[in-house]
Formats: sequence, C-alpha cells, structure tokens
Amino acid sequence: MFKRLKPLTVLLSYLLLGNFTYTFADNTEFHFPLSYQWGRGLSWPAANVNLGGYFNASYQQPEFIQNKTALDELGFFFTWSPHQRIRFFSEIDLNDWLSTTGIDKIEHVVRAERLYVDLLATESTTLRLGKFLTPVGRWNVTHAAPLIWTTTRPLVTERRLFTSHASGFMLSQKVDINDHNLDISFYADNSEELDVLDNQLGFENAIGSRVTFDITEQLQLGASFLDYKNRSITHKTRNNLFGVDLLWKKDGYEVEMEAIYRTAQDNQGDEQGLYLQSVIPIIEQIFVIGRYEYVNGIHRYIPTDTHIGVGGIAWRPFTPLVIKAEYLFGEQNQYVAPSGFFTSISMFF
Repeated sequence: MFKRLKPLTVLLSYLLLGNFTYTFADNTEFHFPLSYQWGRGLSWPAANVNLGGYFNASYQQPEFIQNKTALDELGFFFTWSPHQRIRFFSEIDLNDWLSTTGIDKIEHVVRAERLYVDLLATESTTLRLGKFLTPVGRWNVTHAAPLIWTTTRPLVTERRLFTSHASGFMLSQKVDINDHNLDISFYADNSEELDVLDNQLGFENAIGSRVTFDITEQLQLGASFLDYKNRSITHKTRNNLFGVDLLWKKDGYEVEMEAIYRTAQDNQGDEQGLYLQSVIPIIEQIFVIGRYEYVNGIHRYIPTDTHIGVGGIAWRPFTPLVIKAEYLFGEQNQYVAPSGFFTSISMFF
C-alpha cells in the first residue's frame, strides 16, 4: 500500500514544497516539468511559461454607507516567451465577484486588465501591442493590490480622471545618461475598436507619453501627458491631462507624490489634484503609512476643495502577503471618498 502511495507523496511534495527533482531508491531521478514558488506562480521552464496571480479581500466600513466584505480582486497572470525578443502577457481579473451584498454574475465581473505582446527590438527599445495599463503617474501602473500600501487608492488615480487601461500600441526607449536611467514611452489608443472584456466606460481614443528619470539610486522623477476622448454620450470634447510624480526610497522609508491637472472644454470643467504619501518602518515587516490628498472638480461632484487624510498600518509577514488597515477622514469628501475604516488582505500566489 505504501509503495502505491509513493508517487502521490512525491507529487504532493512537489506541489507544496516546489521540489521538481526526486531521486528514487535505485538512484534514478525523476524531473517534474513544472515548478511552483509562492508569490511567483507555477513555471514551466522548458516552455518559458508562467502562471500566477493574486487576490485582494477587504472589509469596508464607510460612514453613512452599508458595511461591506468582499473579494475585490482575483487576478490570473499568464506569461509566455516563445523567443528571447517576444513576450506574451495577460491578466484576467474577477472584480467584486463575491461580497456580503451578493454574488454577481461571472459575465459582469470578468475583465481583461492586460492582454499584450512585447516585441524587444533591442535591449533598450520595446514595442507593446494590445491592452495595457495607462502609464499616467505611478499608482496606476503599480496596479496589483499586494504591491500598494493602502486598501483605498488616491482619488487622482481613479477612473474619474482618466481611464486605467489603454488598447493600442506603446513604444518605449531606455537611455543611459551618465549612469542615470531615462525611460521614454509614447502610446496611442483606439479602445473603441480594440478593447476587450471591459464592462466599464473607457477611452474612445487617446495619445500620450510618459518620461521617468533616475536622479539618484533613491530618487526618481516622472512626467505624464495624455490627450483623450472618452466613450461618453454627454462629454464630447477632448481632454488634456498633465501629471508630475516622484518616488524616493531608502532603508524601508518611502515618499511618493503625484499631481495632475486635466482640462476640458465641456461642462466637466477643469480638474486638479495631488497626493503625498509617506511610509515609515517601525518594527520588522510592519510599516506606518500616512497620506494627504487634495482634489478639486471631480466631474462636478465636489462643490469646493476636498481634503483627505489617510492613516494606516501595513504588515508584510512574507514578501507575497500584506495585511492592511487604515482610517480615512476628510473635508468635503462624503460624495467621493467617505470617511471610515478600511482593511484588506492581499497576496500573490
């Protein structure tokens, strides 16, 4: 009986521990074609294929709104590199599928967050074709919940100001200037024709660019520009968005800032805002987060300037796992980001 169970034991050892080579009693070796590493997914090295993903579950207790516990995001990654200069990548997400308010239909929650191919023309030049995260600022391209410090996200990074995805092409160039990295990207979007599996309104079409420059090893500056038209019945004019951002990191400390200004000629009016966020390590794997936000003119829902403060804590007991808790408060914020307590658990698998 135990001899019959041996292959099963080997398989379970591989799945749980990631071992992909096993030596039998007669010194013959069996090599598993797949290997798993927590946080990095399931790999098939011979085929250059990787499967992974993440989840984010949250509890929200905003003022004057029903409390909610939800599986906010369940994302699946697929990467395939059939050639050293070609890489396919996709991220398919289930958003707000399960919650205390009910279970939504799969067709309503499935969305292709990313679906593209990268063509590496040279070591420093890349052409991306497909659907990708709109490269405005830092928060939007960081994207995955286990990589960000808070359960809530700043208002200036939400879809109220710009669509989080673009569908088209992006050309990126890396330049070395006296050992300082300069990254330049230009992209064009035609989401009206190319977008897939997205149930939310997005771009009709857009063009944009982004530049980042490493001032030092700890400090990086960025700038973004976006000219776009949304798929909307009421807002027919084009929008222009300008943004600047910075990130400073050293010894576990972080300072991050994004500021944007959007113009439009229709009844949306101009919109502007920023956030400034700091991260301070206090004891091993526990961090305190503070954030200030200022916003004015989010699609006419804000009659005056809105000020928001966020104070929170994040615990990263292991690299792929983060547990967060925070309290959000503010002034003139009840319609766009109600005050309250928010907590979540996020993990790469």
